[in-house]
Amino acid sequence: MNKLKQVTALAVIGLLTLTTQAQDNTFGVKGGVNFSNFYTENVDDENVKTGLNFGVYSRSALIPELLYLQAELGYSGKGAKIEGSLGEAELGLAYLELPVMASIGLADFIYLEGGAYASYLLDANVSGETSGGNSFSDDISTDNFKDFDYGLAVGASTHLAPLVIGVRYYYGLQNIVDNDFADFTGIEARNSNFQVYVAFEF
Repeated sequence: MNKLKQVTALAVIGLLTLTTQAQDNTFGVKGGVNFSNFYTENVDDENVKTGLNFGVYSRSALIPELLYLQAELGYSGKGAKIEGSLGEAELGLAYLELPVMASIGLADFIYLEGGAYASYLLDANVSGETSGGNSFSDDISTDNFKDFDYGLAVGASTHLAPLVIGVRYYYGLQNIVDNDFADFTGIEARNSNFQVYVAFEF
């Protein structure tokens, strides 16, 4: 818990620093849906898990009407579906996420963006149904996974002030599985997440 507090404090300080050093700031709140999966040796694009994303952000004009810097802080629910002879399960991973994106404005309402993200694992759980039709749900120790994840992000958005509609793809660079996790020994898995969101700016 102390580590989480430190990470949250550092993320908030970083977000505030970015927004106070630049002029022409726009603040917003956002929320939407994640479609996530893992990149593994045998990735299956059909095993997509849906989750939620929400947070706050600040967008600053580096070159007015052309180049912007956007820093965010929020929650992102990721994971994957796992199917086997014994049934189906969804592995859910909840992250505190800090994306930093640079965006280029086109025609004053369309923006193309790219950047990077860092995130801290908050919670892990599994739920599903056995082949016999029995449902189950349980928490998993976060010790089975790496505390931190990081990667690249690209996206696009349409600005219809004060509303923003956007899509974004997050490509994880970190192997999120702890090698001591018996069920995943020797397996590398990285987060892959497609995000759709709506934001309100003020």
